[in-house]
This record gives sequence, C-alpha cells and structure tokens, in this order.
Amino acid sequence: MPRWQPNPSFDVTRAEARADIARMQDSPIALPRPVVFLAGIGDLSISSGAMEEAILPTFIGPSAELNFFNEFTFDGARQKALREVAEQLGTDVDHIPEVDVIAFSMGGLVARFAAIPDENGRRLPIRRLYTVSTPHEGARLAGVPFGIPQGEDMCPTSEFLERLRQARREYELVCYTRLDDVTVGEEFAAPDGEPLWWVPTPSGEWSHMAAFEDPRILADIARRLRGETPWTKPPAAPLPN
Repeated sequence: MPRWQPNPSFDVTRAEARADIARMQDSPIALPRPVVFLAGIGDLSISSGAMEEAILPTFIGPSAELNFFNEFTFDGARQKALREVAEQLGTDVDHIPEVDVIAFSMGGLVARFAAIPDENGRRLPIRRLYTVSTPHEGARLAGVPFGIPQGEDMCPTSEFLERLRQARREYELVCYTRLDDVTVGEEFAAPDGEPLWWVPTPSGEWSHMAAFEDPRILADIARRLRGETPWTKPPAAPLPN
C-alpha cells in the first residue's frame, strides 16, 4: 500500500509546485552554464523530454537533451553522452564547457560515469548533477535477467557501481526520489551518506515511471538552477519506515 507520509523537509503540494513552475516559466532568467537533460534506460527521450519541457522555459541559455535507447553498455552510453553533448553545444569532446545535468534513473549513473576522466583526460565537466530516481546504490529490479550488460551493472554489488563509489566527485550532487519505487527502490536513490529528497507518490501513479514529471521535484530543481531558495530544507528527513 502507498505511504502518504509527507516529507517535512520537502513541504510543497503538487498544486503549489505547478504554480511555481508557471511563475518561473513566465520570468525566465539567464543561467551561467548549459543544462543537459538525460533519459533513463530504454527510453526514447520520454523522461528527458518531460523534464526539458517543464524546466527549459524557466531559463535562458544553451541546453542539450539525449537518450541512450540504443546503448546497452555504460561504456557506450558514456561515449554517446560526450559526443552528443559536445555536438549540441557546438563544440568537440575536448572542449565541453562546464554543465549542470538533470538525469532520470539510469541517466544519473551515465552522468557520474561520464564525469570520470578517461585515459585521454576526456570527461563531462559537471558542476551540479540533479538525479531523479537514480539507482545510485543499485536497483531492486537489476537482478531480473533483461539480457543487457547495463542490467547487471546496476546490481548493488556490481563492479561498475563500486567504481562509481570509489571515483572522486568534484560536483554537487542532489538526489530526488518518490516513495514506493518498486523499480529502483527509494532506499537506493542516493549514494551512502548523501541527502535524499523524497516525496510521497500520488494515488494511481507508478512511482518510478512518473517521477520525471512530478512537479514538486521539477520545481525544486528549477529553483536551484536559478539560484532561488529551494523547497527542500536541510536536514533531509530520513525515509519513512
């Protein structure tokens, strides 16, 4: 059964959040960095497109949006991220400017992986990474045999996730989730020790697959991008039992 416990650290209603997004869309401001929107696994930009549709009108400046629909390994997804972000921002992979990233689900892991320098020093230079329902510590459904390497890499004990844990992070990481996420598991939606900003899932919605269009999460991200006071207030409340 869904848990309806409100989050005292994230006290905003869906109606208030929608009104807040409309306010920001009516008064867009210039941002200091491009914004990159990343989709989840097997997603033809439905998630990244929904986040872009809500947040892009709130600011003025360059952006990029991409999915990993035809990429079945994290190595391939990383290369695509570098290649397409560079192309959409009008540069090459050796001169990608510092960016802010908004990523849904697996896209957050791709962003973290792309931020690690390769043997040539190439990386995605992230300043702030906002993740929505990302399996930072693995996913509940990762053990299901999907037949693709990414599924195995998202198991909690995978070598890939351990590599991400050991990598040095030089960017701000802000993690969001919704309760009752049977796909990833809200308990896995932030690295150990990192704050997790959660909201209850409305009745009738699939927690995971509608998280990328939750106005509460989108309004908080937009506020942070614009340098406004976020709806989220530290310390982050723990997940309810």
